[in-house]
Amino acid sequence: MRIEDTFLPVLIIQNGQIKSCNQVFSKLVGLTCSELQKATLDNVLVFDYKDASHDINELIKTACNRNNSDEGCLITGQLIDCNFYHLKVELHCQQLEQGYIKLYFNVIENKAVDPISGLPNGWAISARATHLLNLPSEDAKAMRLVILSVDNFSTINFRYGFDSGDNYLAILGQKLNKLVNHGLLVRFSNARFGILMENELDLCSSDFKIQVSNFCQHLCDSSLGQLTLDNGITVNKSISIGISSEHIEYSSYFSMEVAAETAMREAERHSDSYYYFSSLTMAPDLVTSKLIIDEFPNAIDKSLIRIHYQPQYDLATNKLVGFEALSRWIHKDLGYIAPDVFIKISEDIGLHFEFDLWVFTKVCNQVVDWQSAGIYTPKIAINISFKTLEMTTFVSRLEAIIESTGCSKDLLEIEVTETASITYMDILINNVRAVRDLGISVAIDDFGTGYSSLSLIRTLKDSLDTLKIDRSLVADICDSKLDKEFARKIIGLGKILDVKVLAEGVETLAQRNLLQALGCDYAQGYYFDKALTKSGAEKLIQNKDTH
Repeated sequence: MRIEDTFLPVLIIQNGQIKSCNQVFSKLVGLTCSELQKATLDNVLVFDYKDASHDINELIKTACNRNNSDEGCLITGQLIDCNFYHLKVELHCQQLEQGYIKLYFNVIENKAVDPISGLPNGWAISARATHLLNLPSEDAKAMRLVILSVDNFSTINFRYGFDSGDNYLAILGQKLNKLVNHGLLVRFSNARFGILMENELDLCSSDFKIQVSNFCQHLCDSSLGQLTLDNGITVNKSISIGISSEHIEYSSYFSMEVAAETAMREAERHSDSYYYFSSLTMAPDLVTSKLIIDEFPNAIDKSLIRIHYQPQYDLATNKLVGFEALSRWIHKDLGYIAPDVFIKISEDIGLHFEFDLWVFTKVCNQVVDWQSAGIYTPKIAINISFKTLEMTTFVSRLEAIIESTGCSKDLLEIEVTETASITYMDILINNVRAVRDLGISVAIDDFGTGYSSLSLIRTLKDSLDTLKIDRSLVADICDSKLDKEFARKIIGLGKILDVKVLAEGVETLAQRNLLQALGCDYAQGYYFDKALTKSGAEKLIQNKDTH
């Protein structure tokens, strides 16, 4: 036996029929040799050809006949495993006697396996569920999605280390695998597992629900036993389980997953192991959040989020003095997504740093483009969250962006946006000072709300250029004596600190005039202009006397 027959997946065919395979191939696709012999070749293998007229058997014969040697040649394609997931492969064809053809496979990419537990992952369950959902009704079997989460899993990592946490997940995966007799078991991420339960016994809907319920109750009871890790540590954790309705209630696998996730969150409210069936009344905020979480990285990569520019004016001269860069995301399904929604999610999933730097880069490139075109460019302010300012590499990353784009630093302003409380005060303060030392202006955004702190302002007083009055204090400034006095005090604080004060959300002439009378320096809002597209900002610049 040749060594490649032992280590590479091998499939033997004759006249388009699968005749045999080795154990490596069987393990790779999750099907036995006898199961494969019942399948047609095009159920297992597809080639990367756009022309639908190509017959798979003819392609293999052509590949084998490209030269006269016994070595055959290499082509690319996709293997379809038992979960209907497509694995990218390179295929080596070798002609044997009596019309047999031996196919050697080299797997280029298999994203459907979890490296920690060895189980299939979310790619696998999504592929299988989507395939089953698209079957004709007469061929489809009922199915439900079960999502299982280990309660307070992070305490294992904190107490015993990440190696112990990974070991716990692997052992738990093995235990679950022994308990799951009917369905596909996968690990999603962290301590979340999924089980796609199929009605293989053709039970009626009520009996199938009872079967699923009994199974989940068994899982809850089993979780009460202790798991012993390889290092001898014993761990006892409860679990929370969410169960979707039957698949016919959903238009896609995504909807099933959100339903099961919602039910799982309900189960988490209990102090011990518990399972919960989803109702058809979904939580729309969770559906929206999950969709945004799934698509936010792609929105950044493909620049689906646009940068608009809201003009800022000098109240004394009515001249344009700057822009604030604002992110706008028009989702193909959800429509307009408010910035505070996706920015909050970016912080929750840890993408705030890259997103803030992505916006900073976009603005720098725009400044350079305008200057290269001879367009007068006022200062542009970019919002940066507290969490981003707490990153140790923040300043060095800014410097790298400025160097690579060639942007003028005196045309940039960082708006410190108070989206969360400060965890690492020393790092934040040092970063703000370092940004100012670079020659970039610094503003405190939304002052008077959120987590604003007079002690922080006092500490950063030598590094600040602007205080921005939050729009909530401007909205009723003409009618509320309290809001008027708040604004007066903030403007007075700006005078003490020797910084400019800018009011946000100015929508009426009365608000504009009152703010000017109180001594406010700058303002922005719908009274002046809404946030403009790049071309809209260019037209405004060219129409204003800004010099």
